[in-house]
Amino acid sequence: MQHDDEETAAFLAAVQEGIADADAGRTVPYAAVREWLLSWGTEHEKPAPHCK
Repeated sequence: MQHDDEETAAFLAAVQEGIADADAGRTVPYAAVREWLLSWGTEHEKPAPHCK
């Protein structure tokens, strides 16, 4: 697929990569992401979760 706008092309490539990761089972559970995000800006900020 050809795109004139480099930003659009980069966005679409990232989306395709994300879909491929999800199809391959490389995902992070919602609860883990939520827990991590809620810790931002606190004294007990958690490390980013990893794919399961």
